[in-house]
Amino acid sequence: MKSIGYLKINTILDIMLCISIAAMMLTSGFIWIVTERIVSLHEAKLFLSNAVNVPGNTLHIFIFTLISSVCFILTFCLRNSDIAGYTKVVFITFVIEFVLGLICIVLLNFNYNGILLWTFANALMYLKRNKYMPIVVVIAMISYLLTTHELVKLFINIFDISSYIKTCSQNLQTFIYFIYNVLNLMTVVCFILCCIIIIVSKEEIIEKNLELNKRLEIANTDLQRTNEELEKSLKDNARLAEIKERNRIAREIHDTLGHTLTGLAAGIDACIALAGDEKTPLRNQLDLLSKVSRNGIKDIRMSVSSLRPDATERLNLKKAIEELVENTKKISGVNIKFDCDADILKFDEDEETAIYRIVQESLTNAIRHGNAKNIDVLIKKSYGSIGLLICDDGIGCEKLEAGFGLRHIRERVNMLKGQVSFSSDKGFKVEAMIPIRWGEEYD
Repeated sequence: MKSIGYLKINTILDIMLCISIAAMMLTSGFIWIVTERIVSLHEAKLFLSNAVNVPGNTLHIFIFTLISSVCFILTFCLRNSDIAGYTKVVFITFVIEFVLGLICIVLLNFNYNGILLWTFANALMYLKRNKYMPIVVVIAMISYLLTTHELVKLFINIFDISSYIKTCSQNLQTFIYFIYNVLNLMTVVCFILCCIIIIVSKEEIIEKNLELNKRLEIANTDLQRTNEELEKSLKDNARLAEIKERNRIAREIHDTLGHTLTGLAAGIDACIALAGDEKTPLRNQLDLLSKVSRNGIKDIRMSVSSLRPDATERLNLKKAIEELVENTKKISGVNIKFDCDADILKFDEDEETAIYRIVQESLTNAIRHGNAKNIDVLIKKSYGSIGLLICDDGIGCEKLEAGFGLRHIRERVNMLKGQVSFSSDKGFKVEAMIPIRWGEEYD
């Protein structure tokens, strides 16, 4: 698709070509007609006495100018066709126009050389990115200067069109001089306009390139920031997956080996009670087994603790949730407001884990599925229970269907014999009420 600047220059080149052809045809045609009139009136002697020089066969000059004008039109149309992309075609058309232009100028005894300005303007337009452009510019400038009528007549005798104009009446002379000078002036004006548009177009291209470079720079910066955030998110997800796996293993060890050893220890203690206080070999063996089983329970507890490096292990529950909120805000850019009416939240381990995971899962759903921009997290503690409220301003959902995340939240709450509800009205809301045991020690 051609640019607006290209279309403007092409329009001016069309006008400039019409002006140049009109000037050459009118000049050659006027000289031919006046010459025929002088011959028919037998005033040749009088005309030659006042003229410095006369052209050759004026009819031949007129015909050649007409043929050259047709060639200029054809080459110009060829250059604007689909094959203009071939550099050789463009260069050949310029050579043809340049040679024909010089011949026409010489035949007209340098009375009009505006056709070179038209050729020069075409060169500026079509060869602006060609490596031979400087050479073409220099040749065009030198050729235009050397074909100027006032400069050439200082060195050689050439006829002046004014000699032919003077043969006409006074009123006609004024009209012809006006037309002749206007055509010359319009040629120069059109050439200047072409140069201005080309310069402005190049400045616009430079400005657009600078703007595109700035946009590209911003895009690269955003891409780099996104890559960093993605890399951090992947690391966090990998760490979260590792933590989940460790917690799963910890629960398995706690629920299987820990409870099994606890049962064995209780059974051995019962056997010791039945054996009485007498120090028999059986009693000694039972005491040894009881001691070993209890040491095993302690070792399992230590292993479970080392397998659960979660936020709720490093920090108290409130600090862990605050850290979760801050990290989520930094990664997602979502505005999250956390409000808790208690300075210290200390519950049993399964309660703290459940509360932490409910908040974490709710934030993830609000950001990933709800496209929320603002999220409110409220924790309110009352005697015997703790209330959770997580609401956002996301897109919500018309039909509420519990996916894996919501089922996971419901399962955790149900395990603690609590209640949870979900609603979608101008966003999404999670409300949970969990009964608490106020930090009892249990295994």
